[in-house]
Amino acid sequence: MPNVSPELLHLVDSAIIGKPESLDQLKNIVSGAEIFGNGEETESIGLLVVDSLLATMGGVESFEDDGLHNPPNVMLNSRAAIVAGELIPWLPWEGDSEIIMSPRTRMIRGLLAILQACSRNRAMCSTAALLGVLLGSAERIFTEEVDSSELMKWDGTPLCYRIQYLAGHSLSVIDLCKWFQVIRNTLTTAWATPLMLAMEKAMSGKESRGPSCTFEFDGESSGLLGPGESRWPFTSGYAFATWIYVESFADTLNTATAELLLQPSRGTAHMPRLFSFLSADNQGVEAYLHAQFLMVESGSGRGKKASLHFTHAFKPQCWYFIGLEHTCKHRLLGKAESELRLYIDGALYETRPFEFPRISRPLAFCYIGTKPPPTMAGLQRRRRQCPLFAEMGPVYIFKEPIGPEKMLRLAARGGDILPSFGNGAGLPWQTTNDHLQSMAEESSLLDAEIAGCIHLLYHPNLLSGCFCPDASPSGSAENTQKTCGGSWASTCCYMNAPD
Repeated sequence: MPNVSPELLHLVDSAIIGKPESLDQLKNIVSGAEIFGNGEETESIGLLVVDSLLATMGGVESFEDDGLHNPPNVMLNSRAAIVAGELIPWLPWEGDSEIIMSPRTRMIRGLLAILQACSRNRAMCSTAALLGVLLGSAERIFTEEVDSSELMKWDGTPLCYRIQYLAGHSLSVIDLCKWFQVIRNTLTTAWATPLMLAMEKAMSGKESRGPSCTFEFDGESSGLLGPGESRWPFTSGYAFATWIYVESFADTLNTATAELLLQPSRGTAHMPRLFSFLSADNQGVEAYLHAQFLMVESGSGRGKKASLHFTHAFKPQCWYFIGLEHTCKHRLLGKAESELRLYIDGALYETRPFEFPRISRPLAFCYIGTKPPPTMAGLQRRRRQCPLFAEMGPVYIFKEPIGPEKMLRLAARGGDILPSFGNGAGLPWQTTNDHLQSMAEESSLLDAEIAGCIHLLYHPNLLSGCFCPDASPSGSAENTQKTCGGSWASTCCYMNAPD
């Protein structure tokens, strides 16, 4: 926290908690319309306010636009971002250069650094309606040029980019209408075209390709905990499919520090888990990320272990559909042929021979996004939990391989569809648009084809607090039968659910 007087800090805090009179006073102070304290220069006061707000949000290590110099980190206060956005038009802008930033530019670059830190920050700011605030600030700044005979000297390009970056995560109809309104009101300025281009880029950005609703794993203590399973893995194989957006492949600072204190003598690498399906004595299957590569490890009885390293290098902060499929074809004389397949965005990327695990114990732990903590009975005391810092869409687990064609269709329809099975499926959505009708019919047909082989399905749209029911046909039946008893056998627990 910068060296700020208690009076100014109290005023900033009052604005953050929602007192409009405090926000109005801050606007007057940073613009120079009101003298504060000992009469410090407006620019100095502006910088103090900017740094106070950024510190309240969680701090910024670098103001570079490339997003490479700030470690992934979840922001502490989204309301402070709203106050920051409201203050932008009133902050001093004179004095920008390659070496020095004005308070206005510093605020905008600081906001971008926080938004770039992780998608959860963008989600929090979208929920808090920061995009509408930034559009309002842009309109106020850019329309000054309409009422003036001189061109605006401050470069508004960074502000347009911040709007584009946040809108690339989430763009509501209300914000879209507001955006068009700002463009209409700035048609006679040089900023209407940049605003229009920013809208186009936001709507076609890489984040728009992912599911709109996700499970958020913070890289510290979050994950999905499913029920134990006595039948898994199945005799013919299994398949796992999901959409994933990895924020970082490295430890978060808090996790690394905590585990260093717990096991200072061990240099175990951080390998965040995609899933861990384990018995109490470590038999089972795990898929995890080693650096940017996906690995699968299986353990059978008598301590026998096998691992496989795929060659595709995944990129951070990029949406992927990932499918893993383990086949086991039984031959005469008791021999079996097993292989593991990796699908990326629906396409079969790699096929490798990999022995199918022979598990003699029921699976006690079915974790997604993490692994069982070391305090669980029967597990090694110093195992690292290796949580995943990522967003994840619907999670499909199949009790047999589903093949390349169904994997491609599952990836193509996206992660926003909530499947319907059996009598609850009804008829495909009726519409006058042929394309939409075709999509609805294809989705309904896919649901019917996978209904018989799906084992578990966890969809973030069904998340209620810390619990998410199993949406598979068998899970729906169990939930219906056991609701009266107060126990949902296939419900998973969402650890560290956001407030």
